[in-house]
Formats: sequence, structure tokens, C-alpha cells
Amino acid sequence: DAFIRHLTAPAASRPHADAGAALAAVLDTVQRSTTIHLLLDYDGTLVPFAEVPELAVPDAELLQLVSTLADCPNVEVHLVSGRPRAWLEEWFGALPVVLWAEHGFWHRDGPDAPWHAAAPAPVAWMCRILPILEQFTASTPGARIERKDACIAWHYRQADPEFGARQAHELRMLLGDALSNQPLEVLEGKKVIEIRLRGVTKASVAHRMHFDGDAIIAIGDDQTDEDLFNALPASAITVAAGAAPTAAHYRVADYRALRELLWALALARHFITEDSIAGPVH
Repeated sequence: DAFIRHLTAPAASRPHADAGAALAAVLDTVQRSTTIHLLLDYDGTLVPFAEVPELAVPDAELLQLVSTLADCPNVEVHLVSGRPRAWLEEWFGALPVVLWAEHGFWHRDGPDAPWHAAAPAPVAWMCRILPILEQFTASTPGARIERKDACIAWHYRQADPEFGARQAHELRMLLGDALSNQPLEVLEGKKVIEIRLRGVTKASVAHRMHFDGDAIIAIGDDQTDEDLFNALPASAITVAAGAAPTAAHYRVADYRALRELLWALALARHFITEDSIAGPVH
């Protein structure tokens, strides 16, 4: 029961001042609500960031956690990620969860369900942007380009931190000028710059869902998740990981604290003891 005692300890004794308040709000929602919509980001929220995106694969504990949450009575789990749909399908396709890929551009309701696009996939504008990104990649050791269906990303996590940040700033300024009259937007994330169709954000996920007064718990860690937080009803429980400014109601330290929060939700929803499932791995 050390896990349960740790979760229910006063906020001051936990790694982050808001963690206890977040736990109390989530458990209160679990106890009061008939149906819960659980919206979860992936990178930086359920797993730590990796040097390259391909390495941030779900571990055994996370897969069990998501499976346990999906099995909770009247809990609808949504994975809302910037990842391409192929990766989400490979990792979570067999689980009874709703998948939102590329910040909501692609959507799939459950196993064996077809993927639906929010709009026609762009092609021409990517061809115009790619030479600019290739130029910056060639001049920034460690940088790389990731092409998706609805966006293209320039990653510089493996570049020299100071030089990479300067290059990213210059690239963003250049793209801002080049795309000023296009239906596109430039988004700066954690060591990544993305160019995507305007309006294809996680906020669009909230606009396309039907909550009907049900409880909502949304969890994320970066600017893309802020779009979602701001688009949800005021009654939603929103939780952010990390120290960056956020519109979320609550904050916890990192992905480990968020996993603990989600295990607590699952335990409370199932009304089972810690020994009935494997629980978190420390």
C-alpha cells in the first residue's frame, strides 16, 4: 500500500505543489461522474522525450496502464497525439481506445475502425517548404526532418542546444514571412518546429467530440495541449506536466507523476486493490 499512501499524501510532501490537488480533483471526478472522457497526450505526457521520436516507444507498464484505463467502467480513453497514425496504430491499435493522430488530422474510433481525415491531405505546399527545411538541416548538425500527412516537422533535439535554438528562431522567422498568405501556421514545440494546415490543432478534437455533460479529464505537456485545454468546457479537469506556463487547472512534475495519477484513477474506477493489478513500476 505504499503506492496508495504516496498518492494520497499531502501536496507539500509530493514532488510538485499541485500534484495533490490534481489527484483530489481527479478522484472526486471519478466518484461523482457516470461517464468520463479521458484525453491523453503521448510524448512528454505518457513517455519521456527521446533523442529521436522512433525511440519513444511505449513500455510494458504504459501499455498495461492504457489497457486498464480503457477497461474502466464508462471511461472513454482518447490518445490525442502529434504522432503519425501508423505509429499510433502499431502501438495502440489493438486496444479499445480512440486514436487522434497528427494533432487531430486523423481520427479512428477503435480497433478495426477506419481512419478518417479532417480535410484533404496537403501536397503542394510541402514541396515548397521542404527545400527551406533541407537547407537548415544541412547547416545544423543533428537536425532532422519528419514528414507526416498534414504537417512537416523540423527536429533539433540532437543539435547543439545553443546553435539549434538560434537556427530554430531564424527558421521560424523565415517561415513566418514565407507563409504569411498561406492557410498554414508554424508551431514551435519542444525542440521541434512544425508547419501544418491552419485549424488542424488539438482544439479541433474538442470541437468534434460530443461531451453531453459528461466529465472530461485532459492531460498534456506542451503548447499543442494548451490548444486543447483552452477549447474544452470550463468544467473539464485539465492537468499539465512540467514547469512551462499553462492554462491547465493543475500541474504535476513529469510523466512519472502523470502515470501515478492515472493509476489512481484506474484503481478508484475499478474499486479494486493495488494487488489486483500490477500497478506502477518505479
